[in-house]
Amino acid sequence: MDDKPMNDFRRIQNRADIVEIVSSYVQLEHKGKNYFGVCPFHDDHSPSMSVSPDKQMYKCFVCNATGNVFTFVENFLGVSFLEAVKIVADRIGETFTVKESKEDARNKKYYDIMNLATLLYQNNLRTPQGNDARKYLHDRGLNDDIIKDFSIGISLPLPDMLYKLLSSKKIPKADMDVVGLVGEGETGPYDLFRNRIMFPLKSPTGKVIGFTARIYHGEDQAKYMNTRETLIFKKGENLYNYHLAAPAARQEKFIVMCEGNMDAIRIYSVGIKNVVAAMGTVLTKEQIALLKKLNVKVIIVMDNDAAGEISTINCGQALMKENIDIGVVRLTGKKDPDEYILEYGVEAFRDNLRNPMSFPEFMERALKKNRNLKNPTELTAYINDMLKFIAEMPDELLVDISINKLADEFHLDKDLLRSRVKNKELVTDVKVEESTPEIVNRSEKANNKFTKAFKTMLYYMMNDTDCMRMFLHYQLDLPKCKYRLVSNNLIYYFELNREIDFADYLTFTEDYPDVNEVVKEVIKDVSIPEFKPEEMESSIFIIKEILDKERINQLKKEISVELDANRRKRLLEEIIEIKKGCVKDVRN
Repeated sequence: MDDKPMNDFRRIQNRADIVEIVSSYVQLEHKGKNYFGVCPFHDDHSPSMSVSPDKQMYKCFVCNATGNVFTFVENFLGVSFLEAVKIVADRIGETFTVKESKEDARNKKYYDIMNLATLLYQNNLRTPQGNDARKYLHDRGLNDDIIKDFSIGISLPLPDMLYKLLSSKKIPKADMDVVGLVGEGETGPYDLFRNRIMFPLKSPTGKVIGFTARIYHGEDQAKYMNTRETLIFKKGENLYNYHLAAPAARQEKFIVMCEGNMDAIRIYSVGIKNVVAAMGTVLTKEQIALLKKLNVKVIIVMDNDAAGEISTINCGQALMKENIDIGVVRLTGKKDPDEYILEYGVEAFRDNLRNPMSFPEFMERALKKNRNLKNPTELTAYINDMLKFIAEMPDELLVDISINKLADEFHLDKDLLRSRVKNKELVTDVKVEESTPEIVNRSEKANNKFTKAFKTMLYYMMNDTDCMRMFLHYQLDLPKCKYRLVSNNLIYYFELNREIDFADYLTFTEDYPDVNEVVKEVIKDVSIPEFKPEEMESSIFIIKEILDKERINQLKKEISVELDANRRKRLLEEIIEIKKGCVKDVRN
């Protein structure tokens, strides 16, 4: 047996400082003889991993993860043991050559072709012919560092530039065909990718295996063109940006999964490097295995459209079956994360990531969508759909919580629901209990109170300059109605005259027949035996109280259906501000 590899391992391990290596990935604190940090191999919230400089070992006292400097790098970065040895060797300036796997050795010539193509495309971007493409990328907010990180380049509008380069390197055309870079036409071989921005697709270990190519001049052709599946590129076995996202995800304890490559680049460009794109596929077992290996929460952020909602459901269900922790973010206002970040900024996007919905919460909202749950048939269908979803949950505790929630919401028998879930039986009928209907319009009593206060307020405004100023001070957001016609007209009159004169105002309204009609109604209906300005303020408070309650109810309804966590937060903040205003009015 050759002892050289074992001797290499010992030499590198003896030279490597495990504390220095581990602390480059996890923050460590010195306590006594050892160092302690949050364990990256389970959902840890307090330092439970010990790193011993004397033993050159690490151990977690919760999940029992243990090993040396090589196994830490191997498990943290999700690389092979030999790749981990090379990473440690490179860090300490030692030489270590990783012997390629049989598959990598067999495919080496294809990886070399893809690397040559990538270098050509990158070089093209730096030439004068690449100015327009560089400007396009810069205008999209991608700086030179991001362009370099993602190895972005361009294919020039020449028929066979890449083919000629590869041919000059004595590469057989058959090998070019295998990797999907060259086609055959009537006049001979030609480049399949021309006049497009080239985004390399990389394997989980960072090898270029294909390309996504985008137009940038507005040409009348497909916006994107992708490498077909080849010997080295299997779409369902890769996640875009996984090789860069994996170490960042380990540190952040979550990974963002979006739909498109450009979304992933945009998210990465604003400092959120733990992001991958599913590249438009339904998650495969190979992709799920890549995510599961990270042992972190997956936050799904798909496009804000019907297709994105379906993708969220499909991806979420596939991940849930593997007992992976899932969060869901549904953005509003823009179609995808790329557009959302450009419009609202990175902090708005981060707010959503900090407050994702759980997957069961998302499914509950999605299944309730466009259903009238007051209708027994539609309610029964919804409950059956929820029971089917609950039956797929691998976590028994989550199953129990979900059943209790469903039973409490619709006053159903919990044991019956548990039985249905266990036996995967459908509910045949659900009785809709009578309940107080949700108030959409103001009640008759509240409406009478509101109208009386409004008329009283107008009467005081028409009679006293100080009362008019009081009204302007409170800045009421009055609803559209005939009485608001008078308040607006009074504001106009006051701006012209800077004081209120009752008789003069009545003459003024004669030029506004609609207003004059309502003014006569107010004078007729309001009876004030003694003029008390404090009654004006009392009327304002009554109006404000009713309007505030209506606004709060409206905001609560919006929150109940809003999927964008950042917008939900803003709506909640508005409710809090309104309530603060109510308390202030009472204290005053």
